[in-house]
Amino acid sequence: MRASGRRHFPAQCSRLMNVDAYNSTMTTSQTLPWKRLLAEAVAIVLSILLAFAIDAWWDNRSDSHAEQLLLQRLQADFTDIQSAVLMVEAEHRETSAACVALMSIPEGSQVPTTPEYDRMVALVFLTSRTFNPGMGAAAAFLSSDGSNLADNEALADLLLSWSGLVEELQEEDVFLQEGLSLRWIPFLKSRVNIGPYLAVYPETKVGLPAHIAQPQPRAPLIVDEELVNNVLDRYKLQQIALRDIGSVINAVDEILRLLEGAIDARL
Repeated sequence: MRASGRRHFPAQCSRLMNVDAYNSTMTTSQTLPWKRLLAEAVAIVLSILLAFAIDAWWDNRSDSHAEQLLLQRLQADFTDIQSAVLMVEAEHRETSAACVALMSIPEGSQVPTTPEYDRMVALVFLTSRTFNPGMGAAAAFLSSDGSNLADNEALADLLLSWSGLVEELQEEDVFLQEGLSLRWIPFLKSRVNIGPYLAVYPETKVGLPAHIAQPQPRAPLIVDEELVNNVLDRYKLQQIALRDIGSVINAVDEILRLLEGAIDARL
């Protein structure tokens, strides 16, 4: 019987130990600060969520700041472009008017040797103002994520089409420059001393000898069929250039209007 008693003693001890462990666990569980632990867990979760919210807010703030700077730079650039394109348009219109005035002189007559007509001849046969706008912010807009920053779809579309408008006008500038170098300047040189016509412009008059700038007597520039045809050729290209420059002016005006509205909306 003792042997039997010894054989079952370890099992009894095991059951007693299990009971003690259970009682100990229950006691520990009852004494844990569950409210404090729960509060700490909630605080950790909230701090993580707050960090995400701050990051998102900062990203949005950074994007908004970048967009505002882009819009302001675009406004400054296109204000300068507006002044330049209006100056180019004014000279194109003056040249077209000069063409009409020269073609109005009866064939066989002499072009009057007055400062007014000297300028007309110089505009038609010697010069042409080109349009080379600084791209600045527009280039940054086109070459980066600027189109994503401008949330005004109409403004974004105009800015994306801007380079195409400029290229069309510059193509006409190339035709005019080729006309000058290949046809109109050589023609005028074949008829008269071009010194008086170069002297129309202060930058080219400087340093010209008096007998070149104001020769006495002056050889007459006679209006004939060849002269009229050259003037008519220049007039045709001028009208095409004016058509293209009109599109550019309209685009610049609309871009500036939309930029002003977009900037004001963010103030």
